[in-house]
Amino acid sequence: MTELTLDNFEEEVLDSSGLYVVTFKNDGCHLCRGLVKVIFRLRRKYIGRLKFGHVDTVVQSDLADIFDIDGVPTMLLFKVGDGTEIPYPDNPNLISGYSEEYLTEYLDGVLDDE
Repeated sequence: MTELTLDNFEEEVLDSSGLYVVTFKNDGCHLCRGLVKVIFRLRRKYIGRLKFGHVDTVVQSDLADIFDIDGVPTMLLFKVGDGTEIPYPDNPNLISGYSEEYLTEYLDGVLDDE
């Protein structure tokens, strides 16, 4: 998963022609650590259809501020430079917040609309 910074965000995400999932996280968040495995599996599942990257909100606090990130994990889906928040589940997974099933359903719905 690509580490996104102020220096590469525009080129990597905003200028991307495809769909890009960005996870805002930090190492101090247990849900963020659990989400890494979920994202790894999703990357394999959606290879060639979606790109994935992450922003460390501690190291890249300016980037988190630009997107008004209040808590982690927060996920945004970018399409041709426009970001939309992937809604946090009403019944979050205790290990990762966003479950693989929840994200698969959401992402499949987005891809079906393409």
